[in-house]
Amino acid sequence: MKCTTGDDRLRRWLPALPSVIGLIATAALLVGMESAAAVEIKVVVGGESAVKAADCRRVIIGPGVNQPEPHPGYRGVVAWDDVIRLRNGTMLLSFSTGYWHGSPPTPLRGDPEMAAEWKKMGMPTDIDAPRGGRAMLVRSTDGGRTWSKPETIIDTPGDDRSPALVELPSGVILCSLFTLHGWIDPAKHPELATRTGIVRSRDGGRTWEQEVRRLPSPFTSDATDHPPVVLRDGSVVLPVYGSTGKGRPEQMALFRSTDDGQTWKLLSVIPSDHEMSEMGLAQLSDGRLVMISRSEGDIMWSSDGGRTWTKPVSFGIRMFEPGLTLLRDGTLVCLHGSYAPGAGGLRVIFSRDGGQTWIAPARNHGFAVDSQVYGYGRCVEMPDGSLLAVYIRTGCHKAEDCRRGTLLAVRFRIRPDYSGIDVLPPPTPAEERIGR
Repeated sequence: MKCTTGDDRLRRWLPALPSVIGLIATAALLVGMESAAAVEIKVVVGGESAVKAADCRRVIIGPGVNQPEPHPGYRGVVAWDDVIRLRNGTMLLSFSTGYWHGSPPTPLRGDPEMAAEWKKMGMPTDIDAPRGGRAMLVRSTDGGRTWSKPETIIDTPGDDRSPALVELPSGVILCSLFTLHGWIDPAKHPELATRTGIVRSRDGGRTWEQEVRRLPSPFTSDATDHPPVVLRDGSVVLPVYGSTGKGRPEQMALFRSTDDGQTWKLLSVIPSDHEMSEMGLAQLSDGRLVMISRSEGDIMWSSDGGRTWTKPVSFGIRMFEPGLTLLRDGTLVCLHGSYAPGAGGLRVIFSRDGGQTWIAPARNHGFAVDSQVYGYGRCVEMPDGSLLAVYIRTGCHKAEDCRRGTLLAVRFRIRPDYSGIDVLPPPTPAEERIGR
């Protein structure tokens, strides 16, 4: 579930679960927990962009701009997005539609107290959404200047959330997502538990499998907002998060596929005494995997393809939905939402040594990509070395926010001397802008 600090009550749908770690068959599935060196922050002065996102960002989808065709359960919410650039240069942007911050099918099923709590937070009560939200995409063939009309990836009987994409060497495109049915007790109704899954496309994302391939999860309920990651050996891995028992913090697990996403095996579980979710994952130039998570910015490394991991360590920057992107020059970029008081919105830090040292403007927050928005987004490196960030304006908790759900885009660049970032103007004059 996408949410920031004030939304922690929402996360309770991700389970009050019985313990399952004891059911995992072999110790090889558990994190190695080798010690890791301390992670450091290198504070630079003058690294913030003089140009602000409010002067440069473009609307991809929003009120009066390229909105999806009307469909049951859609009230203007477009959110929880991902963006990739295919080898042929086409860009795909995936996202969820719905009626609120979470858009489970109506009438709401499960715990009536939780439903009442959601309604108190702003969930509308007059929605006819028999299949909840759906996963959709748009495409661009001109570097993000223009985008196609929204198309449906999949619309299952539940709320299909956080579709995220990767193109495999074979040309198959995988879309990871998770499906929410409401506040369901997975012990009583395992078929309605919140679950992560995969759908595939063999034609550049124009048509998709309509049967979701679910992962063999160690959790009785799980989710992910992360795209699958292709490793150098041609396999693909996907991180998910879930709980191991009532009142216990969310933990992470890693899955691997060696057959273009048709089947998946559990590689490892990373236990923790505090929340670890909404993770970012990348493979470094030296072959190691690195992963970072919400909410303490815990970071860890694996030298064996994700089977074992160093002990998670935090370094002072609290974040949500961190995404990791390895640039062509080896720079590791972490785009994330910020919990820092007075320094919220969408922010970025970067590292030249695989995540051991992070460059930032302060010890508790990153450089501002767009400080005036909710803070969830993804970025992709463009041919000119800039990064295109695509993100949401609002978390869609209030009715008025839902009606103005917006997907935005802005370009930024890591400075050549690594002293900060610069927000860049759009490639062509913006047709639509959100003001300051």
